[in-house]
Amino acid sequence: MRIGFLAAAVALAMVGGGGCTAPQDDTGVPVDRLAEARAALPADIAQRGSLTGGTDPTFEPMTFMKGSTFTGLDVDIAEAIAGRLGLTIEWRNVPFGELLDQVQKHEIDFSISSMFDRSQRQEKADFVDYLNAGTSIVVPKGAGDIGGMAGLCGRRVAAQPDTVFVDMARAQQDACGRKGLTVVLSSRPSADVAAKKADAALNDFPIAALDVEKMPALELSGPQIEAIPYGIGVAKDRKALTTAVQTALYSLINDGTYDALLDKWKVKEGALRTGAVNGGA
Repeated sequence: MRIGFLAAAVALAMVGGGGCTAPQDDTGVPVDRLAEARAALPADIAQRGSLTGGTDPTFEPMTFMKGSTFTGLDVDIAEAIAGRLGLTIEWRNVPFGELLDQVQKHEIDFSISSMFDRSQRQEKADFVDYLNAGTSIVVPKGAGDIGGMAGLCGRRVAAQPDTVFVDMARAQQDACGRKGLTVVLSSRPSADVAAKKADAALNDFPIAALDVEKMPALELSGPQIEAIPYGIGVAKDRKALTTAVQTALYSLINDGTYDALLDKWKVKEGALRTGAVNGGA
């Protein structure tokens, strides 16, 4: 799903986000895309000078709570985007399954919560893609490579409610036939494996990798499965806001801020430089 350096540079240049030459108007004068994006922000956002962001802070290292403060890569990226637009963020703790409904209703201005950009979700919101992440299988230490999704047959598989991992587990459940597969809904899938309440867990690679680092009784089983973009969700009737978020993201990519944040949170392998809107499947 990643594109090569040359393709990325072309993509960025086409939308005015990067490349060697700044975009220009018909008279050859450089165009300040960030200034345009700020000027086009919805009036209510411009007037209050802030965005209302929704996240489910249970996905360390992507988004989690440190005391009463929201933190993680998702938070850092969103706050850097807001800063480029001259805005701050008022964070709200929103259950994962309610995020897009609140985006649709304009109860929050955007969502960012390790949410895969999938076609079904695009019916509710537009997504600005900012990171590639695959699915990882977490198993007890010593279990080794169980053979991907097929290796889950006959096991109890923990997955967080309202996530794609429940869908993946249930699809594999059908494929397992008589051997079966038990889906265990859990707010802490890896912890349930460590506690022997489940035999395996499905989660995003960044989250699963950190879980294994923190819980020595666990390990990752085999390589990542199908890398998919994470997306920042914005209401479909707020195109100017979507464009502003995308433009600010390109700015972060171009000046190295994006790479520095990925390096800080140790997820450089997920770098995604397209900044596409609705680029998931």
